[in-house]
Order: sequence, then structure tokens, then C-alpha cells
Amino acid sequence: MMKQAVVVVSFGTSVPEAMGAIEGIEQAVADRCGQQVYRAFTSRFIRKKLRQRDGIEIPDPTSLFARLVEQGFDDIQCICTHVIPGIEYEHLCAEAAAFPQVHMAKPLLWELADYLACVHAVMDSIPPRAPDEALVLMGHGTVHFANAAYCQLEHIFRTEGYSQVYVGTVDGYPTLDTIVPRLQAEGIRHVMLMPFMIVAGDHARNDLSGSDEHSWKSRLEASGFSTHTICRGLGELPAIAQQLASHLVTS
Repeated sequence: MMKQAVVVVSFGTSVPEAMGAIEGIEQAVADRCGQQVYRAFTSRFIRKKLRQRDGIEIPDPTSLFARLVEQGFDDIQCICTHVIPGIEYEHLCAEAAAFPQVHMAKPLLWELADYLACVHAVMDSIPPRAPDEALVLMGHGTVHFANAAYCQLEHIFRTEGYSQVYVGTVDGYPTLDTIVPRLQAEGIRHVMLMPFMIVAGDHARNDLSGSDEHSWKSRLEASGFSTHTICRGLGELPAIAQQLASHLVTS
């Protein structure tokens, strides 16, 4: 009989208030597989910060995979909390490929059912909007071609009946600069801001809603919009945590 372990790999966060998003996904995975799950973070910076600041040791994926193999696990199921199959996901798959025992699950946005689940989970989680109010979501973005997932996501919001939803990115396309003229053309006066990221960490607290003049909140207000921020990570939404858990590879 095979000895199975389940691993949840995240980029990680050093923001204590944001950690609940990762814990929510881990709990959803544990509930689905009926066993303990192991945690790994890919970010060396975050692992170092947690170790030095809090005395918390979280392994990187390769170290955790190696330790589990040494402990006799011959079937290691790995759920990742990446949003898109971009550079970070490819790096993780490359690490996992060194261990025949490891079976990688897909990231959050992979097939149509994933997009639909995310769209409805987001819209079910926010308050009703006024006719002149839009929801603007901030994704991370990447130079990888998987960045196109953000444009597809916005299109699916529209086809599902949510016309005043806009998806932008920090490091990819679309940007906030491409969204503002569209908001103005649609007569939008109020903007609800929310991160489309697993955790509401530094990007959500600084780039999205920070007091700095370069934050999306400040830039929108400088353009004449009123803003309201929902600083909540996707992993805090039970429907999205469960959708990620459904990616668990069964053997």
C-alpha cells in the first residue's frame, strides 16, 4: 500500500493578517483528502523574514519533497496556490520533476470551471454596487504569456453578466492606466478595489490601497473617483479555497 502525503505550496506571506488565506486553502485541502497537509513556501525572502522575525521555519518545496521521500512517502500530491500557470508555477513544476513521487496539481486558473468558480465567488463576496460603481481587481501580472488569463477572466465576468468589473495587473497587462479611460467613458464615479491575489499581502496593502501617491487608490482618487477597498485575499473565500482543493490529483 502506498504511503501518501499532501503538500500545499504557496509563495508565502510575512503579513500576519494575510496568513488566513493560506490557512483557509490548507484547511480545504485537508478536508478534501482527510489527512494532514504539509506547508512549503517558495519565497526565500519570506522564509528568511519569518525565521528572523518570528522564529518560524517553513521549508522550501525541494527540501520538503526530499524530507518526505526520506520518510518513506511514495505518493506526494502537491497543490500550489499560484493563480496562473506562469513563471512561478513552471519553476515549481521543474523542482517537482526531480521527484518521481511528486504529482503536481494545476494552479487556480486552468480551465473554464476555475474561471467561473472564481467569478461567482468574488461577486458573491462583495456588497451590491451602485449603477455608477465599478469593481476593479488587481492581479499580480507577469511577462509570461499566461498573463493573458487576466484578460480572459475579465471577459468571463462580462459574459456572466457583471459588466462593470475590470481586471488589471501590477506587473503585466492590463494596467490601471488602461482601465481609467474605460471607467471614465462608462460614467463610473465610484470604484470598489479588491486584490485578485491569493493573499492580501504587501501588494494589496501598498500598491492597491496604500496612502502613497502611486497606489491605485491614490491614483484613482486623483482622477476624480471615490474609492472603497476590500483588502481580502482570494484564499479567504471558501468557494475559491474549495476550487483549489478540487485540483488535488487522485491516484
